[in-house]
Amino acid sequence: MRTSYKIALPALLAAGLLMSPAALSAPASAAVRSGSAAAMALTLDGGSCEALARRFLCEVAFSGGVAPTSVRWFVNGNRIPSFDDRRFVTVGCQPTFAYAIRAVVSDAAGASVEFRTTGICRSGNP
Repeated sequence: MRTSYKIALPALLAAGLLMSPAALSAPASAAVRSGSAAAMALTLDGGSCEALARRFLCEVAFSGGVAPTSVRWFVNGNRIPSFDDRRFVTVGCQPTFAYAIRAVVSDAAGASVEFRTTGICRSGNP
Protein backbone atom coordinates (compact mmCIF):
# COMPACT_ATOMS: atom_id res chain seq x y z
CA MET A 1 0.00 0.00 0.00
CA ARG A 2 1.26 3.40 -0.98
CA THR A 3 0.91 6.48 1.23
CA SER A 4 1.03 9.98 -0.26
CA TYR A 5 1.76 13.22 1.54
CA LYS A 6 0.89 16.69 0.42
CA ILE A 7 3.56 19.20 1.33
CA ALA A 8 3.10 22.83 0.47
CA LEU A 9 5.55 24.36 -2.00
CA PRO A 10 6.78 27.06 0.44
CA ALA A 11 7.68 24.36 2.95
CA LEU A 12 9.73 22.52 0.33
CA LEU A 13 11.50 25.71 -0.68
CA ALA A 14 12.26 26.61 2.94
CA ALA A 15 13.62 23.14 3.60
CA GLY A 16 15.85 23.40 0.55
CA LEU A 17 17.17 26.80 1.61
CA LEU A 18 17.87 25.57 5.12
CA MET A 19 19.98 22.74 3.73
CA SER A 20 21.81 24.98 1.25
CA PRO A 21 21.59 28.68 2.23
CA ALA A 22 24.57 29.56 0.01
CA ALA A 23 22.43 28.83 -3.05
CA LEU A 24 20.72 32.20 -2.79
CA SER A 25 23.23 34.29 -0.89
CA ALA A 26 25.88 34.45 -3.62
CA PRO A 27 23.70 35.85 -6.41
CA ALA A 28 21.94 38.28 -4.07
CA SER A 29 25.16 39.74 -2.71
CA ALA A 30 26.61 39.97 -6.21
CA ALA A 31 23.57 41.98 -7.31
CA VAL A 32 23.99 44.37 -4.39
CA ARG A 33 27.64 44.93 -5.22
CA SER A 34 26.99 45.56 -8.90
CA GLY A 35 24.16 47.98 -8.09
CA SER A 36 26.32 50.13 -5.83
CA ALA A 37 29.21 50.07 -8.29
CA ALA A 38 26.87 51.24 -11.03
CA ALA A 39 25.70 54.29 -9.04
CA MET A 40 26.32 57.49 -10.96
CA ALA A 41 28.40 60.31 -9.54
CA LEU A 42 26.51 63.27 -8.11
CA THR A 43 26.28 65.89 -10.87
CA LEU A 44 24.94 69.44 -10.90
CA ASP A 45 22.71 69.64 -13.98
CA GLY A 46 21.84 73.29 -13.56
CA GLY A 47 20.39 75.98 -11.40
CA SER A 48 18.86 79.40 -11.72
CA CYS A 49 17.37 82.27 -9.77
CA GLU A 50 14.94 84.62 -11.48
CA ALA A 51 14.51 88.06 -9.96
CA LEU A 52 10.82 88.86 -9.61
CA ALA A 53 9.21 91.73 -7.74
CA ARG A 54 10.53 91.51 -4.16
CA ARG A 55 11.55 87.88 -4.47
CA PHE A 56 13.80 85.42 -6.26
CA LEU A 57 12.42 82.20 -7.69
CA CYS A 58 15.28 79.68 -7.52
CA GLU A 59 15.76 76.10 -8.63
CA VAL A 60 18.56 73.54 -8.57
CA ALA A 61 18.78 70.41 -10.72
CA PHE A 62 21.06 67.44 -10.08
CA SER A 63 21.37 63.78 -10.96
CA GLY A 64 23.13 60.68 -9.71
CA GLY A 65 24.57 60.29 -6.27
CA VAL A 66 24.03 57.75 -3.54
CA ALA A 67 20.61 58.01 -1.88
CA PRO A 68 19.60 59.77 0.20
CA THR A 69 20.53 63.14 -1.26
CA SER A 70 19.98 66.44 0.52
CA VAL A 71 19.72 70.06 -0.59
CA ARG A 72 20.69 72.94 1.71
CA TRP A 73 19.99 76.57 0.76
CA PHE A 74 21.92 79.63 1.94
CA VAL A 75 21.02 83.31 1.49
CA ASN A 76 23.82 85.82 2.14
CA GLY A 77 25.74 83.05 3.92
CA ASN A 78 22.89 82.10 6.25
CA ARG A 79 21.37 78.63 6.03
CA ILE A 80 17.59 78.58 5.60
CA PRO A 81 16.42 75.30 7.24
CA SER A 82 12.84 75.69 5.98
CA PHE A 83 14.21 75.28 2.42
CA ASP A 84 15.97 71.96 3.17
CA ASP A 85 15.55 69.23 0.54
CA ARG A 86 13.62 71.45 -1.86
CA ARG A 87 14.57 71.84 -5.49
CA PHE A 88 12.50 75.01 -5.94
CA VAL A 89 12.39 77.88 -3.43
CA THR A 90 11.13 81.45 -3.30
CA VAL A 91 13.41 83.88 -1.48
CA GLY A 92 11.83 87.12 -0.29
CA CYS A 93 14.06 90.18 -0.66
CA GLN A 94 14.36 93.92 -0.05
CA PRO A 95 14.34 95.95 -3.31
CA THR A 96 17.71 97.32 -4.52
CA PHE A 97 19.71 95.08 -2.15
CA ALA A 98 22.19 92.50 -3.47
CA TYR A 99 21.70 88.84 -2.52
CA ALA A 100 24.04 85.86 -2.70
CA ILE A 101 22.11 82.61 -3.02
CA ARG A 102 23.69 79.18 -2.81
CA ALA A 103 22.38 75.60 -2.92
CA VAL A 104 24.57 72.73 -1.70
CA VAL A 105 23.54 69.24 -2.79
CA SER A 106 25.16 66.28 -1.01
CA ASP A 107 24.69 62.53 -1.00
CA ALA A 108 25.17 59.64 1.42
CA ALA A 109 28.68 58.95 0.09
CA GLY A 110 29.83 62.45 1.09
CA ALA A 111 29.96 63.89 -2.43
CA SER A 112 28.62 67.41 -2.89
CA VAL A 113 27.97 69.91 -5.66
CA GLU A 114 27.10 73.56 -5.35
CA PHE A 115 25.07 76.16 -7.26
CA ARG A 116 25.88 79.83 -6.60
CA THR A 117 24.41 83.06 -7.92
CA THR A 118 24.04 86.71 -6.98
CA GLY A 119 21.39 89.21 -7.90
CA ILE A 120 19.80 92.54 -7.11
CA CYS A 121 16.28 92.44 -5.74
CA ARG A 122 13.75 94.13 -8.03
CA SER A 123 11.03 96.45 -6.86
CA GLY A 124 7.54 96.69 -8.30
CA ASN A 125 4.33 94.74 -8.25
CA PRO A 126 4.31 90.99 -8.66
